[in-house]
Amino acid sequence: MYGEVAIAVNSAFNYVLLSFAGKVSKRPCRRPRILFAALAGALPVVLLGANPVIVAGAFAVMALAAFGANRNALWKGAGATIVAALFAGGLLTVLSPGGLGIPGAVAAMLSCGMAMGGLRLLERRWSGAEEDAVSASFRADTVLHLFGSAVPLTTFADSGNGCTEPLSGEPVHFISLRAVRNHLPDGLMTALASQKPGDMPDLRRIPEEYRRRLRPVRITTVGGSEWAVGFKIGKWDFTEDGGEIRGYFVLTAGDAEYPLGADAILHRTSIKKHERG
Repeated sequence: MYGEVAIAVNSAFNYVLLSFAGKVSKRPCRRPRILFAALAGALPVVLLGANPVIVAGAFAVMALAAFGANRNALWKGAGATIVAALFAGGLLTVLSPGGLGIPGAVAAMLSCGMAMGGLRLLERRWSGAEEDAVSASFRADTVLHLFGSAVPLTTFADSGNGCTEPLSGEPVHFISLRAVRNHLPDGLMTALASQKPGDMPDLRRIPEEYRRRLRPVRITTVGGSEWAVGFKIGKWDFTEDGGEIRGYFVLTAGDAEYPLGADAILHRTSIKKHERG
């Protein structure tokens, strides 16, 4: 009876660890496969003893059964499993149900539950860190040439920005007014301030010397649709590789929602351009 309980408890812990590892390593496995791998890792340890050689062998068999023989998948899955085991082990060392006088079977169930809860939180943090790393890869330094000035701008290529100029279909980017305000002519700033936010821009109010580079651009967001003044880009380059950013840009008064403290949000097509660079 003791042997069956020990195998069940070890298999349950292995299942929890392998499930976590499959998710964070982007190698999710079907439940029957994880169950088989968890059992394959538990049986040798329970039946033959927990000496280092047997534990290492059982872990290798379990990892191969769960993640396959592909070296990349195996290394990622096994590494994530080791991280999960160390995390769960540390958590249960600090918060051990057995140390509270709880009966063995109940303590084992509580331990599994605590391990699952702890690993679930770790999974969220792990995924959040990966998303931050991916977001950072879309961040780039650029230089916008605007009315005779070279303006350095930190940009973020947003996969959710699909805005285009209606007539040409060219991409539309967004720049915080804060970042370029000092480089805009006073007459243009006054004319822009006279426009009613959200309505079709009245380009007749814009001085003629700037008007030819402007277009009314319709912007669609989760909050609805509105109009804005779009500026035709003259020259805007990535600092690192010199790649050009084309299309139009729209000035926004607020920049609180710009990711990673960026000065500008680029169109989603800029992601591929930046990655190629």
